[in-house]
Amino acid sequence: MMLKIRKSQQAAQYLQLLQTSLKALGRLMVVLLETETTSGFFQNIVHRSMTSGNMWERKRALQTCSQLLAVCEERGRGDACKHFGSLVGLLVPLMCDPMPTSRQLAVTCLSSLLQIQAKATNRVIQTGDIGSLCEGLNDRSTVCQLQTSSKIARIVCRSFSLEHTIDFMMAIKDTFRKAKGMRVRAAGKWMITFLQMHGKDICRDLDLSPIIYILRSCMSSLQHSTNMPFLCQAVAILTRCHTDITIDSFFHRR
Repeated sequence: MMLKIRKSQQAAQYLQLLQTSLKALGRLMVVLLETETTSGFFQNIVHRSMTSGNMWERKRALQTCSQLLAVCEERGRGDACKHFGSLVGLLVPLMCDPMPTSRQLAVTCLSSLLQIQAKATNRVIQTGDIGSLCEGLNDRSTVCQLQTSSKIARIVCRSFSLEHTIDFMMAIKDTFRKAKGMRVRAAGKWMITFLQMHGKDICRDLDLSPIIYILRSCMSSLQHSTNMPFLCQAVAILTRCHTDITIDSFFHRR
């Protein structure tokens, strides 16, 4: 009985220490953002750790990112939207991370990012009830996690500005190169959802060559066979939207 009480007390102390540390981190972010832009933080602190092969490093990066985005949202720092595409691409695979806490933090970060974008663009973004979908990410079933991630993808992609396409695709490429398992599958499904929803607009409004180059480079440096179906489907979607440009860009180096 005494052992159970002691363990309960230790757990409470750990939780209190964690909350204190996160508050301190938030205050530190406020100070740093007074003197620096968000660019260096996202690139040096968040980006590298989010793609780490160590799940504890990824969790710490998500904690840092959540605090940073919360401060940006509170202080009206719309410059965080400059990283919208790359951040979404980095957060996508972490919704299927092995650690439940990381999955929840990824959704928290995504929700904050959407709110920042809405304020910066003076638009009402229809995010749906992303919060209620978090329960699906808590499920032990990886199939359920992946299905929930795909539902969130359809909500988020409706609010996606095409100017962030290349950054998003580059972040997905990073995941294909470094991640494994369910994180790769989540990234692949988000990429396909995005291209299905915006493929025609991309072919009409953007230069398709950089996107084809990203897909082609993913194929040439393929490390996991699970990536290939997503890459083939992505090329097929773009080919249906604009056959001549896609084929020309894919088979002719520029």
